[in-house]
Amino acid sequence: MSYIPADMMYAVAHMKQVSRNMFRLEQTSSATAGPNRTVTVNLPSNAILDMKSLRFCFRATCEGATVGGATAHGLLPGYASSMIQQLSVFINGQQVQQAAPEYHSIAQALRLSENCLDRENSVDKICSHSYITGGNVTASDDEQIVVQDWCGFLNEASSRYINSGLVGDIQLRLVLSGNDCLVPAIDGAQAGDPLTTADQRNAAAGIKYSTSDMYFTIASVNLDDEYDSILRERLAAGGLEVQFKEHYAFELGNITSGAAALRAALSSQSIDKLSSFWRDSNHNTVGVPAHKLPGATGTGGAVSNQLRFRAYNGGVSKLPGNGRSSYSVNSIKYPQFDKTLVDCACDLGYNQNKVGQNEGHQVTSRASFEDGKYVNTLLMNVPDKRGVAVKSGFDARGLNSAIVWDVRGATVPPDNANTGETGILSAFMVASTTATLSIKLGRDLMVIY
Repeated sequence: MSYIPADMMYAVAHMKQVSRNMFRLEQTSSATAGPNRTVTVNLPSNAILDMKSLRFCFRATCEGATVGGATAHGLLPGYASSMIQQLSVFINGQQVQQAAPEYHSIAQALRLSENCLDRENSVDKICSHSYITGGNVTASDDEQIVVQDWCGFLNEASSRYINSGLVGDIQLRLVLSGNDCLVPAIDGAQAGDPLTTADQRNAAAGIKYSTSDMYFTIASVNLDDEYDSILRERLAAGGLEVQFKEHYAFELGNITSGAAALRAALSSQSIDKLSSFWRDSNHNTVGVPAHKLPGATGTGGAVSNQLRFRAYNGGVSKLPGNGRSSYSVNSIKYPQFDKTLVDCACDLGYNQNKVGQNEGHQVTSRASFEDGKYVNTLLMNVPDKRGVAVKSGFDARGLNSAIVWDVRGATVPPDNANTGETGILSAFMVASTTATLSIKLGRDLMVIY
């Protein structure tokens, strides 16, 4: 017999002297904070840290406002990570993960394709407020929520367990979102209902939030001395490497026509994926209503204005419509044809390597994809079961590659005071890359982007 299936092999293994525990970490600043404030925490030193266990727990208390006869309540956006504006990671004072702007938008763009309904309706719903509060609203949100999924080094690394005894002290710095992340709802109405009077709009503009009871938790693992000896031998022999995802954001604003070209320049050892979308230029305005997603079943029924990603295909979703798009990298067109809304919908799963019959994402209708959950993706690497441990993306080292997202045929809606639409659009692109953290003896670190 030349081959024995794994299920027929009598093979076992044993890891000796394993123990693990969970620790609560207090931030270095105050336990309370408000919008646009920085929160800093130091992870445990000289420990093997399970980075998948890292959680940021906080109480988010929203406050409403009353103007004239209108009272607006403040509601939390979908997902706790929408409350984070920027995130950076430092090791021994050296910045490893860059503080890309609009972390919440990056997280949403990636989550729509990478996450699935089972996760959204269980783990995320019970811990991370994955649904905007539904029904007729009579009070502002006040809830303890948890961020436990992270973009970049903290969760998207080739090694789940990071030994801080070898790399050095790890510090996280995150900036909380502004009040523009919140969702307004008039007393007795629902999130996503239009604001029909000046008093309602002025009241909605006055909603705000604060955070308290903030803390972090993380698990550490202890192994026998043999593991530590193996790592130190590899350090002495040339060093260790950890590959991780690094995401960059590019934006083009003040678009008033149905055509735009969002241009970016990027130098990276591995450009893995591009994710782009349109939205209204008011996404940083406080008090703009949420949007009720058409045809959304088994998922959140509304999306906050800040994270309402749109195709602007004239409301056409069952047919291709007039919208066309393509990418170009160093003047080479990707793909070799103009994509329609239908092509983009197919790519949402394929470009995340979700090609099996039991794999899915968070978008459940073409209509909600066109108007609320639209992400136009381009795959530039070869997906592998080992994930980020295998670097296979577009190599753009030594030069700034010119990247263009070209869109034509979009329908720009007129301004509407009731819904907050301005008739002025903004285009946003996320470039996902693979970076490498090189670890040498003496905690000598070098990041190769």
